[in-house]
Amino acid sequence: MRLVLILLILTTSSLATDFRDAYKGKINLSVSDMPSEYKIILNSVNHYLLSKEDKDELLTSVVVSDTFFNKIPKKELFLLSKMEIYKTVLSYFKTSEYRPLRINQKTINELIKISEDSSHELHPFPLWILKALIKDLKIIIKYKYYQTYLTQKAQSKKLQNIELLKLDKKLTLLTPWVRTFKLSSAEEINLLLRPLHFKILKRLAFLSETIYQTTSFEKMPPLSNLDNLKKFKYSRELTNQESTLKKIDDVLGNIKLFPSKEENNTNISDLPKPSNDWIPKDDMQPLKVKKSDLFPSPDPNYQKPEVLPEPVNDWLLDI
Repeated sequence: MRLVLILLILTTSSLATDFRDAYKGKINLSVSDMPSEYKIILNSVNHYLLSKEDKDELLTSVVVSDTFFNKIPKKELFLLSKMEIYKTVLSYFKTSEYRPLRINQKTINELIKISEDSSHELHPFPLWILKALIKDLKIIIKYKYYQTYLTQKAQSKKLQNIELLKLDKKLTLLTPWVRTFKLSSAEEINLLLRPLHFKILKRLAFLSETIYQTTSFEKMPPLSNLDNLKKFKYSRELTNQESTLKKIDDVLGNIKLFPSKEENNTNISDLPKPSNDWIPKDDMQPLKVKKSDLFPSPDPNYQKPEVLPEPVNDWLLDI
């Protein structure tokens, strides 16, 4: 039921937003004033090849989040984001299919080497998860109850101490990630974690909208669009045609048909003086003619003909 509600809300929101510009090429997204974990997820999404459907889903989460994140106090927003990110990451695998591993320094060293070798191949979010995993495992093996935990697990004893139960829960959640990074290539991990990016972004968008709906008496605000995002930043790579037009515009933009006053230092006094050298230099006297010569008087002896010739159509072509 919850999944249906999420899809319904996000689908309804997307109907009011135009994403056609994003379909033209590769898009890039960033966000300000959010936890570093959230920024890494958004940056990591930029590394994937996105279909039209992917862009619809992703940008819907972005415009919903941009609309409602600012309606939540910053402290609560940061806490909500971090909790949902860590919870979603740790629950991404079905831990019931895994038994907790026996973690030692050798395991950590193997993960460190994977991190170093794959630092340029893993996308930002998978790489962040790997580094966070290494950090957590280092803390666990130095924990004062860890050796006791290993002893009781080796003896198949039921854990009674609350500290040992917490430790067992942590290792149960981390075991799938240890196996994933040890047994998979960087390309496989990037592909495996691709849905996780969308899941987290969609989840936080849904929660921010739900919080506003259930705590505010104000009217629902209009959704942001890609041209007026407040917290997020959207850009798109130019198509080949757009790149060509931009180059032409850049060239034309550097051509100055009318130099500015500062650039035109020519003093008006430096201009040549006008002259009448266009006037003919010939003798004008022969050009003077009497009006009577141009317009003679009618002939007094002129007689009008009694019969005029009949008009004919001999100019027409015979067809």
